[in-house]
Amino acid sequence: MEKPGLRIPLEEIPPEGLHLEFEEGGELLRDCFFLNKPLLAKVFLKKRGIDVKAKGHIETTVILTCDRCLEEFLFEVNEDFEVEFRPQASMPLKEETQLTREDLDVVFYEGDVIPVDELVREQVILAVPHKKLCREDCRGLCPRCGKNLNQGLCGCENRKTSPFAVLKELLGNKKPNP
Repeated sequence: MEKPGLRIPLEEIPPEGLHLEFEEGGELLRDCFFLNKPLLAKVFLKKRGIDVKAKGHIETTVILTCDRCLEEFLFEVNEDFEVEFRPQASMPLKEETQLTREDLDVVFYEGDVIPVDELVREQVILAVPHKKLCREDCRGLCPRCGKNLNQGLCGCENRKTSPFAVLKELLGNKKPNP
C-alpha cells in the first residue's frame, strides 16, 4: 500500500477484507498536535455492499499544553475504534436531522475511495481530552504574578475578596438622590 494519502479505492478491498498497518511520523496531525512518538495504526476494512466497516487500533503519544499551568506534558493515546463508511449520496437530505447513537459511528465518503488517513486523524483528535490537564490536582498559575503554583507558593497576598468588591466600592461612593 502506498503511504501518501492513505486512501483506499473500493475495488482494492477484497471480499475477505483488507488489513492495513502503518506508522506515521506526525505529518497527519501537524496542524493539531506534536507527536512524541510515531502514530501506529492498524485498520481492517470489510465491504458490505456499498458500505465499508472499519475496525482498528491507534497508538501514539502527543505533546499537550496544560490548560491550567501552561506546562507541556505527554498524553498517551491507545484507542480502539469501529466506524462504518457510507457513500455521501446515502446521506439524509433533510436540513435538520436528529442524530441517533448509531449515526455517530458513521463516516460519509465521496467517490469510490475510503479516506483511511482522515479516519485515523479523527480518532486521535477524539481521543485527546477537551480539557487538557497535566494532572488532576494541577494548581495552575497565580492570577497576580503568573507563577506556576505546582512549583510552590508565590509571594502574593492570598486575598479572598469577592470579584464584586470593586462594584460595591463604586456603589458605596455614590450618594443617593433626594
